Amino acid sequence: MRVLKTLKSEDEKLLNSLLKRKKSSAYTLLYYSDWDMWSDKVLKEAEAWAAREGEEVCYLISSWELPHAFAAFSITSAPTVVEVANGAIKVHIEYPKVHSYFNPKP
Repeated sequence: MRVLKTLKSEDEKLLNSLLKRKKSSAYTLLYYSDWDMWSDKVLKEAEAWAAREGEEVCYLISSWELPHAFAAFSITSAPTVVEVANGAIKVHIEYPKVHSYFNPKP
């Protein structure tokens, strides 16, 4: 089952560890803002995504809890999805692309 893991300010060490291992690990980050309607929509889509079959983990990063984490991949807007796969990094910025990540076409 897929997992959504919300990172809080006390999880800063975990986040830093993930960022240091971006060349040798695979994970997904969802950057969002608590007060943004598009972020709210994407969070609901992420919850539905997590309920589907798969082994992925998606780490949720709030602009309120971990604002400095947005600098790691030069994220300037939310919602944004960053896919890290053993050094290959894909950044999905526009809402349609973020939406498509959680709702892929068959």
